[in-house]
Amino acid sequence: MERISFIDLGSNSVRFVISEISSAGSYSLIYQEKESIRLSENMWGENKLTEEAMSRAIRSLKAFAHMAEAMESNKTYAVATAAVRLAKNGDDFIARVRKKTGFNLHCISGEEEARLGFLGVINTVDLEDFVIFDLGGASTEVTLVNNRQPVKSVSLPIGALTLTGNFQKGDEMGEKEYEKMVNAIQDILNDNKWLHDLKLPLLGIGGTARNIAKMDQRRINYPVTRLHNYEVPRERFHDIVEMVKDKPLAQRKKIPGLSSERADIIVPGLAIVEELINYLDADRLVVGGCGLREGLFYDYYGQEYMGGNPIINDILIHSAENVLLGINKRELIHGKYVSQLANTLFEQMEPMHGFGERFQKLLTVSALLHDIGKKVNYYNHARHGAYVLINSNLYGISHVEQALCGFIVMNSHGLLTKEYRNFIYGQLMTGEDKSVGQKLSAILALAEALDESHEQFVTSLATTIKENQIIVTAWIRKDCDTSVANAAVEKAVKIFKKEFKKQLVVQWKESL
Repeated sequence: MERISFIDLGSNSVRFVISEISSAGSYSLIYQEKESIRLSENMWGENKLTEEAMSRAIRSLKAFAHMAEAMESNKTYAVATAAVRLAKNGDDFIARVRKKTGFNLHCISGEEEARLGFLGVINTVDLEDFVIFDLGGASTEVTLVNNRQPVKSVSLPIGALTLTGNFQKGDEMGEKEYEKMVNAIQDILNDNKWLHDLKLPLLGIGGTARNIAKMDQRRINYPVTRLHNYEVPRERFHDIVEMVKDKPLAQRKKIPGLSSERADIIVPGLAIVEELINYLDADRLVVGGCGLREGLFYDYYGQEYMGGNPIINDILIHSAENVLLGINKRELIHGKYVSQLANTLFEQMEPMHGFGERFQKLLTVSALLHDIGKKVNYYNHARHGAYVLINSNLYGISHVEQALCGFIVMNSHGLLTKEYRNFIYGQLMTGEDKSVGQKLSAILALAEALDESHEQFVTSLATTIKENQIIVTAWIRKDCDTSVANAAVEKAVKIFKKEFKKQLVVQWKESL
């Protein structure tokens, strides 16, 4: 087992995380902290970091160094971005950090910053063609992604702090100042014609994007607080801009969902995002909760554990297996076996349900994690499993889909649908979602029953669908005792009768 610390020292804030990687290769976040240090504050007159800003940063970094030692972190990777990159005294600051904290702080280029942001996104969001922006205090990194590969990137010399410092003369930004700022943003975008009229989703990482999501969630009374992979349609985003930009600072601080720490720089941040959306002609903003610091992790994990490739092919299945492997290897073996059985049954029963590949993928995830609730308590483990699943870091999946997976796990044990309403995520699901989930949970219940003894003795399956019957023939290894499985199958029979209106018959045959 190893513990690694990662530090992202930005122009506005500094983020510190510690990740733990087990001997089996599973990983998890075990600590994180964020401090608003405003490193680039008041630096733009002379392009030098101020003594006050450097002191704030070093004070936070000292605390992180202490935490890394207390948590027995094996190594630390620390990077600095635009503020240090652009400051005339950036090298002096890096030397002070090394002397005061022991951290070897590396100032990365805009291209490297964009690459790491891309790694944080592509390993956690299921999009193939889109544009990423990472809006910081002093710069905005923009990357075009096609077929899950970075095609082109640029570091734009505009950020929430720089625009505030350059265009806001007093405590508030006037209408003329705002117009000048927007014109300046447009001039910079016009120098990057490759971005124009792409009509691709715009995915944002960083504090501005997260605050946009929070404000939108509060405005529409969204039932959950998860930000990662949250989508804001273009029209709703425009409404947020109009709501925020004309309000004085005192009123902005009271806007639900907007952090009071960001209220003084949110208007320039919103202006950058709005001009990007307009320039791309994007129909929506997707909010990414993972960015540069996660990119640092995946860069390291790819080199050390994935043969040098930092891009995960199937992020949903990988993240589900990672959650399960974090419990123990035996549960992963059982979970993967049940998911294979569930996939086979899904395909053979397709004439009855008519669901497509995406629902098959969700069934696979539910089958992998169907027993995860045992980690909490064996009794009521389906209920616990639903809760753990919807609060796990499953990537490449929408909020509604994650809610559906939790529902499938709970309902596969015959729990009443109304019990799921106690979970906040259940409020995301429509009646149609629940109908689909009930049928998928019947398939999962049968797959789980076939391996109730955890012996993996079923070698193949064949399903015959008749008018009033579903006959599942299970070929098994010789001399296997099916008594435990039979008892479990009887429970699945009742679920199938309810959901598919057919009698389920399971017959065992020994493999040749």
